[in-house]
Amino acid sequence: MSQPDTGPAALVGEPVTLINVFTVPPAESERFLRRWEDNARIMAAQPGFIRARMYRALDDEVELRFINVAEWDSGKALDHARANPEWRSSVQRVLDDPELHITARPAVYQLDIDVQPGDAL
Repeated sequence: MSQPDTGPAALVGEPVTLINVFTVPPAESERFLRRWEDNARIMAAQPGFIRARMYRALDDEVELRFINVAEWDSGKALDHARANPEWRSSVQRVLDDPELHITARPAVYQLDIDVQPGDAL
């Protein structure tokens, strides 16, 4: 996991989605998920949080085994939440855990295209 800095997301007053993909050794998966859930519960208490989901690859051999999708009502709310000292400490515990060897690749996105049933040409 990386400790994201507050920054460009704060310029977005519309809903944003944080997508974070994780490389996690298969033997460390359950420990990683417990730690991630602790972090997610802290974020869930923050203003502007909508929801977070963690997806696990069905194939243990893929590099990006986990994908976190977290929705926020604005970039400003997300940046404010990421500045929370309790959350930052929780993330640091994950980074300092000698039994976890993970790599995170977080980025913040805005919705550009939304296709739903019935939208066919």
